[in-house]
Amino acid sequence: MEYSGRISYFFRKYSLVRFLCAAVIIALVVSAVLLISYKNKAVPEIESIVPSVGSPGDIIVIKGKNFGDVRDMSYVEFSGSKVTASSYISWEDDQIKLILPSNVQDGLVVVGVKNQRSKPALFANEVDIPVPVKATVQTTKPVISSLSTNKLGIGGLLTIYGNNFGASRGQSKVLFSCDYDRAISTASFITKTLLGNNLVAASEFDEDYEYWSNNEIRVRVPDGACSGIVVVDNGRERSESVSFNVNAAAGTKVYEGKKIYLVQYSADVSDVVTTDVSTITLRCPIPMIIPSQPTLEFTEITPSPILQNYQNCIIHQITKNKNNLPKSVFSQTFVVPVYETKTEVKAAGVTNYKNMNPLLVEKYTKSDAIIMSDDSAITELAAEITGKETNIYKKAQLIYSYMLDNYEVLDKVRKNDADPLDLIKKEKGDAYDYAIIFTALARASGIPALVDSGILIGQNLSTQAHWWCEIYLAGFGWFPVDPALGDELDYKKWSDNIDSRAFYFGNMDSHHVVFYRGYNDIKPFAQDNKTVKYPKSFALQSIWEEASSNTAKYSSYWSVPNIKGVY
Repeated sequence: MEYSGRISYFFRKYSLVRFLCAAVIIALVVSAVLLISYKNKAVPEIESIVPSVGSPGDIIVIKGKNFGDVRDMSYVEFSGSKVTASSYISWEDDQIKLILPSNVQDGLVVVGVKNQRSKPALFANEVDIPVPVKATVQTTKPVISSLSTNKLGIGGLLTIYGNNFGASRGQSKVLFSCDYDRAISTASFITKTLLGNNLVAASEFDEDYEYWSNNEIRVRVPDGACSGIVVVDNGRERSESVSFNVNAAAGTKVYEGKKIYLVQYSADVSDVVTTDVSTITLRCPIPMIIPSQPTLEFTEITPSPILQNYQNCIIHQITKNKNNLPKSVFSQTFVVPVYETKTEVKAAGVTNYKNMNPLLVEKYTKSDAIIMSDDSAITELAAEITGKETNIYKKAQLIYSYMLDNYEVLDKVRKNDADPLDLIKKEKGDAYDYAIIFTALARASGIPALVDSGILIGQNLSTQAHWWCEIYLAGFGWFPVDPALGDELDYKKWSDNIDSRAFYFGNMDSHHVVFYRGYNDIKPFAQDNKTVKYPKSFALQSIWEEASSNTAKYSSYWSVPNIKGVY
C-alpha cells in the first residue's frame, strides 16, 4: 500500500511524470497500430495488362488490386525503368491507365506501392515482340490449291497457294513428312494416318518462313523433311495434305531408336543480402524442340514460374526485402524423347549455297560471341587444312580428320576462362574446345556451323555437360559432328561396338540431349541489373541469373541435369 501510495503521490505532485507516462502509452499504441497496419498491408497484384503488346504512345490499362486510390509515391516500372509522372492518366485501386513512354522496352512490368512490389507481368514492345503472339482466329479450314513445285531439296524455297492461311502466321505452321523409325520408307502401304503421324514443322530457328498471307506462303523445306506430304496447320485445323517430294541428291537422313528420358535439374538461391526490395531472376534453360527431339513435356516445375518458355528458358523470379531468408529452390522436370540420327551423304550432290536461305548462311558463317572464326590463327589454319578443296562436305571431312589426327582430347573440362585457341597452340583441349574450334574452322571455310550444348548420358545414366557441332550442307540440312567423342572422349559408353571416329561424323546417338543450338544471346530485363553467366555449362547462354541493383550479394548453385528414368 505504501508503494502504490508513493506512485499516486508522484502522479499528483509532478505534471512532468504524468506527461511522460501519457507519451509512453500513446507511443506504444501508435507503434502497435503501425505494426498491425504494416503486417496487414495488402501487396499490389497485377491481374492483366491490356494490351500486352504495344508501341510508344499507346494507352495501357493495368488491372489488378491493392494499387491504392491515389498514386502519391507509387509507380509502374517497365524493365527496371519507372514511368514518369506525365505518363499517368489515372490511378485507382484496381486499375491504372497510362501512356507508354517513347523509351519503353520489352520485359517485366511491376507496380510498386510504398515498399511493396507486385509480382511481375510481361509486356512486349510491338517493334520487337519477345513472346509468341496468338494466332489470328481462323473461321474456316486452310486449303492448299497448288504448290510452286512438287519437288525440292532441303532448304529449297516452296510457295504454297490457297486460302484461309490467315493474314499473319502467328502460331500457324507448315508441316512436312519426316521418316521417324523408317516408318515411311519401309512401309508396304502408305496411308494418310502413317503420313500424318510422321511430320516435322518448318523451323523459325532456321528462318524457314519467308512470307505469309491469307492466300500465299513462302517457306523453306525444313531440315529432316522427306518425300511424302505437306500440310498447313493453323493451330485448330489442318489443311488436306498435298503430295510433295524431297530431292535426295545430297543424301538422306533418318531418325530411329528413340529413347525417352525423364530429365530433372534444380537451382537454388541463398544468403541474400539486400539494401532494399530486390529481385533475383533465374533463366533456367529447357531442351530444344528439333527433329531429333520432336516434343517436350513439362511434367513438374516448382515453384510455379512467372514464364514457362521465354527465350528458351523457364523464368523464375523471387523478391527479397530481408536478409538471409531461407534458401529458395527451383526445380524443373521434363520428358524428352531423343532419336538417333543416321545420315548418308552423297558428296557429289552437295552444292554451294547459292540457292539457300541467305539469312541462315550469313548467320552461321560469321564470328559471334563464342566463335572466333575471323581470328587469324583460325583463318590461316582453315586455309592450310582445306587447301584447294571446293566441295563443302569434303572440306568438313578434312577439318574433322585434321583435328582427330593432331589434337588430344582431355576428359576433364578446363576452367571457364580457358581460351579455346589453346587447342591449336597446345594441341590439347576439352570437349568445349573441340566443338568451338571445329565450328570456327568450318565457318572460316565458308561452311555454316554451330555448337550444340546439352548433356551426354552414360550407360549408367550418369550425366555431364557436353558440347558438339552441326554443319549445314546445301540440299541436305544439318549434319551432326561430335569431334570430342570421335577422338574417344572417355565416358560410360552404351556400346563398344562402334567406330567412334567414323560414327560421330554424320551420325548422332540418342544419348545427347540438346538444350541450345548456337549461342543464346539474352538481353537483361533492366540495364542496371547485375547478371551472371556460366560459360561452360549445359546451355550456352549469356545470362543465367539477373539481380536488381538493390541486391548486394547472394549465393547460388545449379545442378547438372540428371536422368530420373529412361523408357
